[in-house]
Amino acid sequence: MKKTAIVTGGTSNQFPAMAVLALNIADKCPSIADELIIFHDGIPKEEQKKVNQIFPTVFIKYENPFNEVDNFSNEVKYYFSSFLFCKYELLKLLDSYECVIWTDYDVLIKQDISELKIKGKFDCKFLPENLLAKKFHKSFYWNEECVKDLNTFDMFGDAICCGLFVLFDTLPNYHNLYEKCIQLTKKYANSLYLPEEAIYSIVLQQEKILYDKLEFSKYFVKPEEEKIDNSSIKILHAAGQPKFWNGRENTEWNKYYNTWFSKYNGCKFETEKKKRKITLKKIIKCLLPYGLVKIIIK
Repeated sequence: MKKTAIVTGGTSNQFPAMAVLALNIADKCPSIADELIIFHDGIPKEEQKKVNQIFPTVFIKYENPFNEVDNFSNEVKYYFSSFLFCKYELLKLLDSYECVIWTDYDVLIKQDISELKIKGKFDCKFLPENLLAKKFHKSFYWNEECVKDLNTFDMFGDAICCGLFVLFDTLPNYHNLYEKCIQLTKKYANSLYLPEEAIYSIVLQQEKILYDKLEFSKYFVKPEEEKIDNSSIKILHAAGQPKFWNGRENTEWNKYYNTWFSKYNGCKFETEKKKRKITLKKIIKCLLPYGLVKIIIK
C-alpha cells in the first residue's frame, strides 16, 4: 500500500526552520503522514540523522530544472529562491505516494491537521484565491508570446495559494501536469510575480481540474491576525517578513527551536553565528515585503 507524505523544502541555511517543523508535526499531528520529505540543496548527513530521530524523514537533493533560465523576474532572483519550484515535484511523488501534502516551513501548526490526508470530492485541495492576474507582472501584457496565450486561460478567473496544498494519486495525467508546469514556467519566466502559484493556477484552469477548497481562516492565518478566540485556527503562517526566527516572536515556536538545539544538538540559524555575511539580498529580504523588492532593485 502506498504511503502518505508531508513535504517541504528550502535552502540549507533555512534548515533549522524545517527541523522545527518536524518537531511541530511530531507533537501536534504525528499521524498525518508516514514520512516527512525535505527537498534541499546540501543539508549535512549528521543534521539529517537528527531530524530522523524526531520524525521519519526522507531528504531529496533538489535538481533545479531552471538552471539555464536567466530571465526570471526580480522576485525570483532577489526575494524568493528556486525552491519555489520544488512544489512541482509533488506531482512526480504521486508515483510513490497515495497522498502528498505540501506545507511551507514558516508555519506553526496549532492543532492536528491529519484531516488533510482524507480525500474529499476531488483529487486535490488548495487554498482558493481570485484574480489570477495578481500572480503576474504587468510586463506579461508586453510579452508577445504571453499575450498569444490569453485566450487559453482567464486572467480575471480563479487562482490558488501554494502555502499549503494536497494532491492524491487519483489526479489524472499528473506526469503531463508536471511537464506543463516546467514548460510554462520557462515561457513566462520574466513576467512571474508569485511564480509557482501563477503556474499551478493556469494549469488548473486549462486542464479544468476541480479541487476541494481549504479555508484560509483555518489553515493560513497570519500571526498578527490571531485573535483571542483562536480555537478554530490550525496553522499560523508567517508569510512575508519577518519570520518566527528573525524578528516575529512566538513563544510556542521558540520552544520547538530551543528543543532542536538543546535536546538534539541541532544547528542554529546563520544569524546567530559571527560568520554571518550581510548581502544586499539578505537586507532586502529581512527589511522589506516582497512587493517592494522590484522598486529597490530598480
